Amino acid sequence: MHIRFTIKTRVPALIFSRLATCFLLFFVLCFFGSAWGQQTICIGSVKNYAVDKTENAGLGTSGSTYNWNVIGGSFLGTISPIVNGSTNAVTIDWNQTPAGTYTVIVQENNAAGCIDSKALQVIIKSLPTFSINDLVACIDPISEVWLNTEVLQTGLSPNIYSFVWQFDDGTGTITLPNTTSSITVTSIGLYTVTVTNLITGCQASDSATVTTSSVPNATGVVENLFESIQTIVVSVSSGVGSYEYAIDGINFQDSPVFNVTEPGIYLVIVRDKFYCGETKVKVNAIGYPKFFTPNGDGYNDTWNIKGLPNPSKAKLFIFDRYGKVIKEIAPSSPGWDGTYNGVPVVSTDYWFTLDYYDTENQLQTFKSHFTLKR
Repeated sequence: MHIRFTIKTRVPALIFSRLATCFLLFFVLCFFGSAWGQQTICIGSVKNYAVDKTENAGLGTSGSTYNWNVIGGSFLGTISPIVNGSTNAVTIDWNQTPAGTYTVIVQENNAAGCIDSKALQVIIKSLPTFSINDLVACIDPISEVWLNTEVLQTGLSPNIYSFVWQFDDGTGTITLPNTTSSITVTSIGLYTVTVTNLITGCQASDSATVTTSSVPNATGVVENLFESIQTIVVSVSSGVGSYEYAIDGINFQDSPVFNVTEPGIYLVIVRDKFYCGETKVKVNAIGYPKFFTPNGDGYNDTWNIKGLPNPSKAKLFIFDRYGKVIKEIAPSSPGWDGTYNGVPVVSTDYWFTLDYYDTENQLQTFKSHFTLKR
């Protein structure tokens, strides 16, 4: 009996002690949690959360452990303890958790085995959504004067958002006086705008780089004149753009060098990749057929020099192997038909002398030979 009585009197005492401890746990959490209520934050926020900060030098109730969790929606953030080894205070980096309603739950387990939890509702608001694009301003290649007006545009309403613009030209960042949703830019550099939602206070920033470009001033030269393969090289004498080149007006390339196998006059297009304009460069690849077949079939029936810059001023003489002048022809004419005084000449090699004026209007002389085949 006595044993039973002793047991009966001790058990209620233990139950009362544990209930008192659990009540104290609930009271502490309720008291702290009464200041929580509801929290409104923005996407990307980093916030600190804690319970029982007045106890144990801020480390929470002695003997208690705290488990933190976020429920609702799609939580994409991280939960980290503020102090290593302590769980009553954490930092939640909400990162890119989407807008919506979430609940932060903390559960306390004390040394007596009691469990209690408290919850905080967190409403995440969206950030301003916009972008400003990099700009390329077209300028004069000589004076570098801007040829057009360039505007950075957020596309947002000033009735809903406020705007702070900053500019960095490489020497430091300054805040511009502009507070509008768009600005007209007049200098190259990095522009940054910070947009704030006037209702939620949520902010977002974006940056754009403004550079310049121009139509090119270009010239061209032809290397290996009169050879079977000639090289056209285009040089940009002035301009600040990024350029590409085409010899057929269709297929553009980054290289300003072209190898051609057919003599003639070529028009190389040099254009700015940012659409500030193009320049056409005329070059002369001077050459001649190494043979011709004047048999009346419509192919290679005549022979002449091709690609001369000033054909009307040139003189062309054709000789036989003995140095006799067979024909004087005009480079601007259809060419030699393989006859001498109206009579077809024999199949063999013939020589020629060409006096012509180059693109710089300088007199040049060239001599070589070719083959007549029948």
